[in-house]
Amino acid sequence: MTPPHDQDAVRREAANWLARLRSETRTAVDEAQFKTWVSASEERRATFDALTATWELAGALRHDPEIAAQARRRRRRLARRAVLAGAGVSAVGLGWLAFAPTVYATGVGETRTLNLDDGSSVLLDADSRLSVRIDQRQRRAGLDKGRAFFRATHDPARPFVVSAEGQEIIGDGGDAFGVSVLSSSVSVLSVEGHVLVMTPGQPSSRIIASAGQKVVMAEHGSIHREAADVQSAMAWRFGQAVFDDQTLDEALAEMNRYSRRRIALSDASLGRLRISGVYKAGDNEAFSRSVATLLDLEVQANGGGLLIRPRDGA
Repeated sequence: MTPPHDQDAVRREAANWLARLRSETRTAVDEAQFKTWVSASEERRATFDALTATWELAGALRHDPEIAAQARRRRRRLARRAVLAGAGVSAVGLGWLAFAPTVYATGVGETRTLNLDDGSSVLLDADSRLSVRIDQRQRRAGLDKGRAFFRATHDPARPFVVSAEGQEIIGDGGDAFGVSVLSSSVSVLSVEGHVLVMTPGQPSSRIIASAGQKVVMAEHGSIHREAADVQSAMAWRFGQAVFDDQTLDEALAEMNRYSRRRIALSDASLGRLRISGVYKAGDNEAFSRSVATLLDLEVQANGGGLLIRPRDGA
């Protein structure tokens, strides 16, 4: 383990490099020297990445080119500020690794409200897993699976950061947003305020979602922003499942999150059928019978679950 005084030296050096690389007077020599410095050890790279991510989170929403065209004139001042803050904020990545976060998990059909130490709150959906670490330097959460709705209290010194599938979602203060890690994609929905989504260490990847917008990251790596129906997307908070021309496979995956009486299909081809409607989460029997009526199918008991199949003679 690196001695504490050596860690402090690495943090100061990383803060200095961040300031130099952000400066408008940066040269090719600076870049070459930085590559030499950062490639010397994994600790240097990790510390610099942590500091860069924190600097981006703290300033990106206020200084993003999409919001403030005059950002270029501020960069030098912000870089100097990063030097002064470096010793503290660069500890984010290291602190996250050094101390185990608190882990919360919900089972099938279970939701849970978390009131965090900083005054923020999280509503954790069914079949979800979330890790949380909050201290004097940072507010971080990691959504491993499932879905969560965050209300982050305002704290400019500690942006609320949620990690999900290699992406970071940042609330700039007083924001409300939902994050989903379901199936093969990650989605982030801004309900109130602005939310920034970015790949750690890649500032050019950042996308800002305003209230009513959603950022979707697909399994194949594409990422895009789109308008969202907030009421439908957040209906799970009120015990509802809303489908708008979605496949039966997608609908069953959602409904089975809330009931141990699982629904199955007798034929995989049925999963391509499409369904719309508003249903009570957890009432899989009512959902199955509704689907059977709408799609001219039938439902039968299947052990402790339900089986949707073609109607006899169809």
